[in-house]
Amino acid sequence: MEWGEVFPMAASAVKTGWLTALFGGMLVLWVGLFFFLNHMIRGAAEAEIALRGGNLVVRGAFYGREIPLAEVDVDGAVPSDLGHGGPKSLKWRTNGIGMPGLAAGWYKLGDGEKALVFVTDKTRAVYVPTRLGYAVVVSPGDPDRFLAALRRAAARAAADPPPAGRPGANLPTS
Repeated sequence: MEWGEVFPMAASAVKTGWLTALFGGMLVLWVGLFFFLNHMIRGAAEAEIALRGGNLVVRGAFYGREIPLAEVDVDGAVPSDLGHGGPKSLKWRTNGIGMPGLAAGWYKLGDGEKALVFVTDKTRAVYVPTRLGYAVVVSPGDPDRFLAALRRAAARAAADPPPAGRPGANLPTS
């Protein structure tokens, strides 16, 4: 089979370097966005809930706080089934992540209260009010064990206040 004579194309006036740069830049942005979202979701889903050094520690992804136990209203801490609505259910996400099976960040509750939330199971949530203008809502693996440990730690912290210089030592206890 003979092809005959082949003629090369004339040089094009269209430059495609900008197109390559555009698609390359978009690829870099998408990959960066993927890793950012992966970090956010994984960090929120694997949040830390701890009682350490006289503090309630809740931390995951970019959100978190160390709250002195003197600022926690332990008597108001209760298990809460968020799946049934009510005044302490999650109403509005103001800054955070919300997807099926995961709520993390700052939310407004049904009654308008501000809350730092780390919830992976709405049926095992625990509502913990504070004296700092917001509540904490978390879903530990064992809510009853968490509440019992919170009450014990708060009783110890009240009996043995932190010395000056430690975090939470000079906070008002209003």
